[in-house]
Amino acid sequence: MPDRIILKKNAKQRLELSKTDLQLLAFLEQQRMLTLQQLYQVATEIFEIRTKEYSFKNRLRKFEDYFLIRGYKYSEGFDGERLKYLVIGSRGISLLIKYNLLDSEYNKSKIYKFNQKKNLMHFLATQQAAINILNSLHTKVIKDEVSNETKYPNFYDLTLFSHSPSVFQYTEWIRKEKNLHRQNKGAYHSNIAKNMNGNSSTFGKTMTFVKPDWIIELQSKKAKKAYINIELDMGTEPIETLIEKVFKYAILAERNKEELHIMDLVIADNSFSNRSKFTDGVKRAHNIVNRFAADPAIKKRLNESGLKLIIHPLRDNEKTIYNVLTRF
Repeated sequence: MPDRIILKKNAKQRLELSKTDLQLLAFLEQQRMLTLQQLYQVATEIFEIRTKEYSFKNRLRKFEDYFLIRGYKYSEGFDGERLKYLVIGSRGISLLIKYNLLDSEYNKSKIYKFNQKKNLMHFLATQQAAINILNSLHTKVIKDEVSNETKYPNFYDLTLFSHSPSVFQYTEWIRKEKNLHRQNKGAYHSNIAKNMNGNSSTFGKTMTFVKPDWIIELQSKKAKKAYINIELDMGTEPIETLIEKVFKYAILAERNKEELHIMDLVIADNSFSNRSKFTDGVKRAHNIVNRFAADPAIKKRLNESGLKLIIHPLRDNEKTIYNVLTRF
């Protein structure tokens, strides 16, 4: 990859890109969709680009002019949330493929459905949780609480990997003779059918048995490979549903004892935006914690499986993640 890439728009206009610019575009593609403010946070904190916010915005406008990215505006009425969010553009994809930052078989049509999220605010709040964690782990060496030995070094491009659940799936093979419909009536069969990833044969099907909102993977030669499975709670999901997810993640952790699996239940709060309608998330977090504590089956299952459970508002959630990684 050259140190500088020159893009020409016409005889008089051109845009110069650096390696870091390409890495930032690759990050945007990897995370699917980010607000302008989130991408600025990534640029200055993870990629350590020294720039003022207004200068960054101006540069992104040029990126849009050259179809490196695509920008969209979102608003919720007069007093509600207002933001600009970004996805990778067609020319951005071409550059990433050209310089081996994306697979040559990448399907460009994918980029046009990334901006069609059914629940945009849920996805963007999830991305905020992921970015906060990635930035925290990028800036700190994680040491064992007892031995003080380094467990996970702090290099984003080498040890931290951010995954969309659409490409990093937790699946299991269900043999045909189990006859899923026999486990219950049609309602059960209909419910699990939506989790099928489409791979099937006369012998059975592959089923996604748990699907996080986002996954962060940590690799280390001195500690277990760790997976932070983010579940973003908007305050509307029944607690019974969250309990069901705990048991599903417990299966995942139990089947992979050589790995550390964390269920990171993040409560969306007003740290996401000063215009959001979220609260501080504390009451919701307390309600969930108390409900879980009152169920002895949850505690028993966590102990058996080795699953680590975190329940915390978005604000400072990454600090709790850091503490868990030092202890286990």
